Amino acid sequence: MSDSGIGFGGFLLGLGGGYYLFQYVDFSFDIISYLLILMGVGIILGAVLSKGGKTPLSDIFGGVIGGLILAVFLTQGFGLVDDFTGQWDDIDSAIYRASETVSLDAPLDADSLVLAIENVNGGITVAPWSGDSVTLELEIRAKGDNDSEAERNLDDFEYRLDDVTVGGTQELSLTFPISNTKWTLYTVVVTVKVPEGVDSELLLDSTNGKIVVSDLLLLGIDVETTNGVITLNDIESPIINVDTTNGGIFGTVTSSETHFSTTNGVINIELSAQTGEHDFDTTNGIVELTLPTGTDIGYSIDLETTIGVIDTNLPNMDYSVDRIRNIIGETDGFSSKDIQITINVDTTIGAIELN
Repeated sequence: MSDSGIGFGGFLLGLGGGYYLFQYVDFSFDIISYLLILMGVGIILGAVLSKGGKTPLSDIFGGVIGGLILAVFLTQGFGLVDDFTGQWDDIDSAIYRASETVSLDAPLDADSLVLAIENVNGGITVAPWSGDSVTLELEIRAKGDNDSEAERNLDDFEYRLDDVTVGGTQELSLTFPISNTKWTLYTVVVTVKVPEGVDSELLLDSTNGKIVVSDLLLLGIDVETTNGVITLNDIESPIINVDTTNGGIFGTVTSSETHFSTTNGVINIELSAQTGEHDFDTTNGIVELTLPTGTDIGYSIDLETTIGVIDTNLPNMDYSVDRIRNIIGETDGFSSKDIQITINVDTTIGAIELN
């Protein structure tokens, strides 16, 4: 057999064996370590086996290592790369030579609040506080070939805060009236504090930046970003909509209706014990759900993956479909349970894990 044939056989061996084993391993937080280990083992074994002349075993091991690396991505999802690179979201680039912090304050003059923020380059963080106004802090950074040019670009930066009260609801809207071509010069990190105990709805949007919302009881929340992680820490809202393209979604939520969607990234959500329906969708990534259990809680689940396995650990389930990549079922006596939770999960490349 030719060297290429031997190597390809090793590749298939590594791919098949790795695919079988890695379905039960979560590499989310150590992906680079595992890949470096696999590549290092491959290089060492290849060098040792080739000592004194090339042997078929070196081709086999090289193929095996290549198959194992591909198996990692097939079972864990290609969004792992984004999860790794996202660790450096907050590192300043040297080309941002000028910066300024702007503090805005909007006194609360209505019974309820709708807060809308549209950012482009930069993250958004929202948390409660004990004050009676909405505070917004803008950390603005500007690029330039030199310091003076960066300062001029910083002077040209524009923001707009609209504050209108309609029918007992205060509507705050933060926007940045800058052309798309100019946005390459800037990044803006927005930090917001809203008064505790106020009926609030959040509409948060960014193109490049992570979004974090913490410790809030809301009327509704809609969060969207293209490149960035979204985290909801202890959020309670009747309706929750979260969407990102390149980034994971994490959090602990209490809601009767949620929609979580990402293209490249992990979804890791913990739900509280409340009747509702929850949809989770990703193309490349694992879906990991932590769900409450008890004699008063029933589940109706519809889980499907194209490449990956499904692992459920819910008590007293009756499955109408029970396959490796598709599970449909209900808790025995679901319709009579005090708390009825419906879970719909769809992923293309990645495992699905419940509890």
